[in-house]
Amino acid sequence: MGLKNLFSRKEEEKTQEKTTDRATGFVLGVLDTFPLVNLDDLVVTGSVKGTIHVGDAVYVSNPGEDEDSIFLTTIVGIETAPGVAAQEASDCRVGLRVEKGKLHKIKKGTVLYSRDASAADVHNAYIGALGDAYVIMKKMELSEKDIEELSITDCAEVWRLFSWFHSKTAKTDSEEVKQENKRKINVLGAALCKKILAADEIYCVYSKETGEPFLFSRTIDQKDGNYMCTPPDIMIFTNAYKTVASANFSNDRFELRKIENGESKDGIYNFLGSTFYLNGACGVSVLSEQVAINASMLVPAPDYSNVRPQNIPVTNPDLVRWMLLLGQLGKPEGDDAELIYKLYYRLMSKEMVKAKLLIPVQNDGEIPEADENGKTVLKKGVNMKFPTIDGKYDKPAVRMYTDWKRLRMAYGTEWGGLVQPIEGMIGVFDCAINVTEYLQAGCYVSADMFEAMKKM
Repeated sequence: MGLKNLFSRKEEEKTQEKTTDRATGFVLGVLDTFPLVNLDDLVVTGSVKGTIHVGDAVYVSNPGEDEDSIFLTTIVGIETAPGVAAQEASDCRVGLRVEKGKLHKIKKGTVLYSRDASAADVHNAYIGALGDAYVIMKKMELSEKDIEELSITDCAEVWRLFSWFHSKTAKTDSEEVKQENKRKINVLGAALCKKILAADEIYCVYSKETGEPFLFSRTIDQKDGNYMCTPPDIMIFTNAYKTVASANFSNDRFELRKIENGESKDGIYNFLGSTFYLNGACGVSVLSEQVAINASMLVPAPDYSNVRPQNIPVTNPDLVRWMLLLGQLGKPEGDDAELIYKLYYRLMSKEMVKAKLLIPVQNDGEIPEADENGKTVLKKGVNMKFPTIDGKYDKPAVRMYTDWKRLRMAYGTEWGGLVQPIEGMIGVFDCAINVTEYLQAGCYVSADMFEAMKKM
């Protein structure tokens, strides 16, 4: 089964780069490697596209590695079959002896190519080699060595290829085969999670409107007059695919931001935890929507079972989720956008009426600690002030925040927070939720709006 026939991006209509002219050079994606005893040379196998000769200079690259160092070496031997030496080979399966290949990182998915090979052919050789090596030949039964060699990009592409390949046979697969395939994906997924959390850096697609990671969700017509939306994920990319991501997400709606792990190696973990348990994202898509990891596989949900209720941090991820999706959407234009807007608004309204929010507050006296029910009785002479703004309907509005992160985006540490539901304020004030520099990420609620929300 040919590499390009099965696993090229062109076959899936997802070509990373398009080219009108076929490359005149040669390219080969490595399927396996065989070290030679007491020598630095390395034998690699794969299918060559184009024509390669003994003595040819060859570039060697790992397109899936974040820090890919391309090096130049020489082909010192060719076999077209076991024990069958040749001076050249064209468009066939070969074994190549690579001069000093053991001194460099050559593995399944590494690409050997000539100077005049196109970038598209190099990438397709990489994808084809991963598909043939791990999906066809190994059937994604991964050894510890396989998992160690795979980069984040490699893992995501192998997962995508495996899912795509088995989607073609899903209707005829037995339940036993489906469960086995799920097990294999879970093994790869667990390895991918560890690699993401240990990475030096990743890149995340952000919304320019909300200033937060963009939430990717699809709305599905259930054919009975009802609609549902898929749990929203964020999308991350590796440094190896940063150029591709920048090209695909380079308009007025998106920006690509680097997330660094830092010296303590907890930067990515903390970023993901905030995105899941403050913003309401349900998981992470890695390189594409076909590779999706549930939030709990990367960062477990906070456990407050042994924490006093009054000491549990104020969070409202189920509310923020819909606020951010609405903010991303902006003013709906067209029937489809209007339908999605109404769906998000209805789901946000259900969360808004039961949310407990933070009001920024300053006081000129000591506030007693809350009792076990979370209630505080102020002593005589203690004054409190909280910020209001001119509202939209000739009525002042009080600022309220869904969590401490948003409150701190607007107010310094000299401000505390008073926990209140909208119900406790809306009779006197309108409520301006999450007022920061990113106004689209917030929401304004009047008394009439709140009454309508309670009826949804």
